[in-house]
Amino acid sequence: MLTQIDSKGRLYIPKAMRKNLPKEVYLIRLDEGILIVPKPENPLKELEELGKKLPDKPISEIREEILKEATKEVEGTK
Repeated sequence: MLTQIDSKGRLYIPKAMRKNLPKEVYLIRLDEGILIVPKPENPLKELEELGKKLPDKPISEIREEILKEATKEVEGTK
């Protein structure tokens, strides 16, 4: 959907889309543009649920894997 940004930087979100959004959202800048993510009603509960999906590995091993992947992305090799 194409929309406009006014001279004050306000973005018009049509009512049909707005009605499904909570009062607060996160704006996440991506290379391709901006992503609008609804703020969860209970962020701690959502983090807890995400934590349950983590692999059964020590944090040090997970951190090492994340660093390796980040390094690959920075170097441009996947």
